[in-house]
Amino acid sequence: MSKIDKKLEQIKLQHQIGELLHQDNGVSCHFDYHVNLLSDYETIKLNVLTYNKRHNEYMLLHTIKGTSSIDCLTKTVTFLNQKDHRSTTHSYSVKWQKVGDSTSYISYFMAVDEEEATNKFLHEKNPKEYTFEVYQNPVA
Repeated sequence: MSKIDKKLEQIKLQHQIGELLHQDNGVSCHFDYHVNLLSDYETIKLNVLTYNKRHNEYMLLHTIKGTSSIDCLTKTVTFLNQKDHRSTTHSYSVKWQKVGDSTSYISYFMAVDEEEATNKFLHEKNPKEYTFEVYQNPVA
């Protein structure tokens, strides 16, 4: 595959992920790539972030490791399309507001446990700038 073909494939996969997330809950998504020079097998780590213009914040949706950006994006599409990941994860709500702001919001996360949901909410944020509570949603 040529360099241009790889770039086009990457763009197509990013677009597909963006469409899936926008259809699901109206958020936009963004891709934060990190290179791991110490591994031969997981050379790229991808953090898929969502941005919600209603509260003007971004949150971590999913982290995946792979051998290339295309590998990570393909794994992310698979993750988003598979329903069986819900057997190992739970739905969590985070009720939150920025310190000094009177408006509160509720954000939803799929996570293995409350700690993972908290980490997804606080991804790259200063926890002192937020008041929040995390609770597991009931299973329907």
